[in-house]
Amino acid sequence: MFVLLGSEAARAEGLPPNLRASLLVRILAYDRRMGVRPPPLTIAVLYREGNAESEGQGQEFIRALESASRGRSVLGRSVRIVLVGFRDPTQLKDDLSQARVVALYACEGLEADTTSIARVTRQLSILSFAGSRTELERGLAIGLGLQGNSPIILIQLAAARAEGADLDAGLLSLSHLVEPARSTP
Repeated sequence: MFVLLGSEAARAEGLPPNLRASLLVRILAYDRRMGVRPPPLTIAVLYREGNAESEGQGQEFIRALESASRGRSVLGRSVRIVLVGFRDPTQLKDDLSQARVVALYACEGLEADTTSIARVTRQLSILSFAGSRTELERGLAIGLGLQGNSPIILIQLAAARAEGADLDAGLLSLSHLVEPARSTP
């Protein structure tokens, strides 16, 4: 069971990667589109290319996602995890299309490009996840964070809908809704 409360300061920092990964895999089942997507369901972990800290976080999160999804399926579909380095929106769109990605987790170090990343996820109907409320306000859909000692789920509903998400009301009832910033795409 999730304990979910909203906070301006909600961030993934402090939320262990294995818990963040477990939440992400579970949340995918609340997007009804995943049940009609061809298997495997590919999740991309996006990091800033050339940023060692961002890449390290990406590699750590890949291991956590692989562990969280091992032996599990999402709506009857197997899960595959890929690591993608971000250089520019054109490269990102090409890499995500080629890998047939259905969900993306943006690591730290990409905050300056959140708006560009959101445009790509919307064009390709990819459900986006991040670790900070700011990234949601800038256009990504779902945030995984920590408030006090409890994990929280933040949803920017307009962004999720723009990405084509068909989220179950059960997830929405467990989440805190975030409003987009005025300059969000």
